[in-house]
Amino acid sequence: MGSGVMELSAGKLKLDGRGSISVFLVVVFACFITVTAVLFVGAKAAAGRSMADASLQLAGRSVLSEYDKRLLSDYGLFAFRGDEGRIEDSVAYYAEASLAPKDILYAAYRGGGARVISQNTRCEGVTADLAGFSLFDVDNFEDEIRTAAVPQFFESLLANSAGTGSTGGSAKGATGPEDGYGRVLRNNGVILSLPSAGFAGPPFPSFGDLSDIPKIEDVAQEGTALFAVSEYALSVFGNHVDGAKTDHFFGNEVEYLIAGKHDDDANYRNIKERLTAIRFLMNNIALFSDSEKMGRIEVIALAAAAVSGESAYEVVKDGVVEAWVAAETGNDLMLLEKGFNAALIKSPSQWATQNIVEIWDGWTSTSPAYAANRDGQSYRDYLRLMLFALDRETKLLRMMDLMQLNLKGSYYGDFLMREHYVGFRFECSVDGERYAYTERY
Repeated sequence: MGSGVMELSAGKLKLDGRGSISVFLVVVFACFITVTAVLFVGAKAAAGRSMADASLQLAGRSVLSEYDKRLLSDYGLFAFRGDEGRIEDSVAYYAEASLAPKDILYAAYRGGGARVISQNTRCEGVTADLAGFSLFDVDNFEDEIRTAAVPQFFESLLANSAGTGSTGGSAKGATGPEDGYGRVLRNNGVILSLPSAGFAGPPFPSFGDLSDIPKIEDVAQEGTALFAVSEYALSVFGNHVDGAKTDHFFGNEVEYLIAGKHDDDANYRNIKERLTAIRFLMNNIALFSDSEKMGRIEVIALAAAAVSGESAYEVVKDGVVEAWVAAETGNDLMLLEKGFNAALIKSPSQWATQNIVEIWDGWTSTSPAYAANRDGQSYRDYLRLMLFALDRETKLLRMMDLMQLNLKGSYYGDFLMREHYVGFRFECSVDGERYAYTERY
């Protein structure tokens, strides 16, 4: 063979220079095609994973978008009602819309839907888990409250600066102190469905058992949360002086948080008893600290001793002190009830009943005496103090009670806090790969 591509000699195949280059180019080109194919397949797989990831995240957030609108508008809380089966169906539905979109023109022509030919990926084997995300869980509930408390606090602050709220005016949306009060919750089914049903928390801290009062280090650590939750409660719930909220079951709602009774009037009576105990103790301290008033009491006691003997001195002195303290305490309650202030720790100028006649009026009059200095704490401030001292779990569960009662009455009768969730976990398989996500507000 002449100068061809190859020669056959002695049973051996020989390639000339030009043939060797051709074969080399064929091999290189085959490798290039192989690498390109591998890169293409890899890029397609990466794009598919990226698309699946984005679609599934969007599906999870779409489920969160099904939040309860009344729970948000009335209380500022994000939560959705559902169960695991419903979430699995929703995730599959939303993911299908992204992973296997429909041809809009074809759908318009046929009146139905058809998959876009270039994509045929599906979300399969969806599993959802709601454990740990219930709004009924006090930790989750408190997190939602703390998020909602900031706008509620500033709204309350603006309302107070406008002359309502703690000054004794009607609260925003209130029906007034004469309406919305006196209800008694008697329906046993509703009572048993309350979040606080069966919970017996510690009693309100008493002056006889100071161990119930939160420790200083605990208050320092949890003070922000305690403050936020208490301010939120004062903003969204009515009370006896600020007014009852429209469409709420109880009028004395903040009083219910503290007392926990199913009788609206009984809740207010309980608060009055607490206020009486607080004011009686603080007025005793204030009176014994006031040398001018104690001097007047000494004169009365000495006069009685001069007439009836020395044994009458202590009896008369103690009697006048207790009578004066009781009168001042009664006057304080009238002031607080009418929206005025009663200082927690009084200076002499903040003491209202100044003579024997006013002591008698403090027991019998329906019009309070006024001190020269009217600065001090309002009824709302005393409620704030009691809320701060109330144990965390009792307070949060009773807040759930009120929300559930109010939404049952004004929204739908089957509303239950325990059926609402603030997030969920789910898993899904796409093209043989398993994806897992946690979604929450």
